[in-house]
Amino acid sequence: MKELRTEKTRADIAQAILRLEGNTYSLVNYPMFEGIFNTPADRIVMRSGRQVSKTITESANIILDTSLNPYYPVIYANSSSKQTQAFSSSKLDPFLIQSPVIYKSCMKAAHVINNVYSKRLKNFSEIHLSYFSESADRVRGTTGNSIYLDEVQDMLYDAIIDAEQCLSAARYPKFTYAGTSKSMLSALEYFWLQSSQNEWIIPCEGCNKWNRPYMDIIGKHGIICKKCGKSLNTYKGRWYSFSEEDEPEIDGFWVPQIIMPMHCQVPSKWAQLLSNLEKYPEHKFLNEVMGLPIGEGSQTITEAMLRGMCNENLPMYQKRCPENSRNAMHVAAGIDWGGGTSASRTVLSIYAVYPEKPKFVKIFGKIYDAGEPSKHVEDIAYWVRRFRVIMAFGDHGGGNFAMSQLRSMIPDIRVVPVMYTEQNRPYRWDDAAARYTVNRTIMIDSFLMDIKQNIVEAVRWEDFAEFAVDFLNVFEEIIGEKSGIPRRVWRKYPEKPDDSLHSMVFGWFACRVLSGMLDFTAASPSTSI
Repeated sequence: MKELRTEKTRADIAQAILRLEGNTYSLVNYPMFEGIFNTPADRIVMRSGRQVSKTITESANIILDTSLNPYYPVIYANSSSKQTQAFSSSKLDPFLIQSPVIYKSCMKAAHVINNVYSKRLKNFSEIHLSYFSESADRVRGTTGNSIYLDEVQDMLYDAIIDAEQCLSAARYPKFTYAGTSKSMLSALEYFWLQSSQNEWIIPCEGCNKWNRPYMDIIGKHGIICKKCGKSLNTYKGRWYSFSEEDEPEIDGFWVPQIIMPMHCQVPSKWAQLLSNLEKYPEHKFLNEVMGLPIGEGSQTITEAMLRGMCNENLPMYQKRCPENSRNAMHVAAGIDWGGGTSASRTVLSIYAVYPEKPKFVKIFGKIYDAGEPSKHVEDIAYWVRRFRVIMAFGDHGGGNFAMSQLRSMIPDIRVVPVMYTEQNRPYRWDDAAARYTVNRTIMIDSFLMDIKQNIVEAVRWEDFAEFAVDFLNVFEEIIGEKSGIPRRVWRKYPEKPDDSLHSMVFGWFACRVLSGMLDFTAASPSTSI
């Protein structure tokens, strides 16, 4: 399609060229989405309830991006493969095939590709579709000008930051985050709090009060004025920012079901909404209908648990000595490399290994300043040699270059990369890449179980306390309900570090490998610790 020059808004263009189910794509009954289409912001967050046409809006925007701009790559990622496949076939394909303008100008050429995970248009624009939750490895290396992340509440914040690097070469990168908030600590809620926090406020035609879309405007037959009880007309609403920031970096839009004409203007739909209000648990109604977060996840790791791991008779010595490693068969290390976010730091953990007991004792650790991991490699090599470490496991995802540097500095010590994945097995040795891939949740679960069973020990609390802070930034959460495959995962507060935890997990894994203890149990810490 030739470059379209017009005074029309993006919302106007979408309605002019897109067709869906034989009809013109229209925003007449979706007036709030005009603002989302037309925002000039390069970062957008949509925090919404279920069934409000959020995904259709994302799809329409992706079609506009790629059809109006030649050689324009777009990345879309959901938190599950099932939902990504559904988005490709039931949201993107209908626009591509059923819109005559798009089909004729963009889909009829020998080089056109229309697969589930990859689409190339006649103008050589591309749509790369993927999915991730724990690790962005599937999208790593993909190049894009825009990225659309859906079900962000089920994505690990650090993985999102990694995925954003796919746009690092884009001249004008655009980021869209969308989902349904569940807890106050999710990545979606973090982005929302950094945003303009636009709410659809509706004026009362009786008393002139402007109403915000909260529970107190839910009436028997539709939305009503909080002050006088008169029925509200959602078509009269407008977006209003409630951010305290003068110029927020993200333009945010909250879209609960109750402001949508498809719900509040249709008696049968409103009756169903009221029925859900009665039968749903409070958290489910707030999440799925109102699009509001509730709670802060499950804080399984406690200070008391960490204090119980510490040996108060064991100071942190600056070298290997009889006091910290007498009769130890091996000494192992774990490294979590910093980078990616301003809060991330490189952390080193060194263990004395007693396979016969079994017992793995963290005898030394160091937290480095935030910054490029490679600048810490030389110092880590020094400590690894000083403690006569024989095996060091380290984070592959963010520190692969640093791992290569470390390996070159200590060639006589086995340096092994470990990559967190979403695989079903606890661990797998990748012979071609010479690294372990491990299931993040199972590994953290098993590590915590070993703490509970007194297999893992650490130096006295006085020396360990600075590392413990990172542990307390981590919590449990359930994700994947929408895909029909709910599962428990470990998450952290966005922009707070958890590097000390992962450093210890990697070192503990090395201890297990050296001890031949590779029977990992994915127990549930929330019920066992």
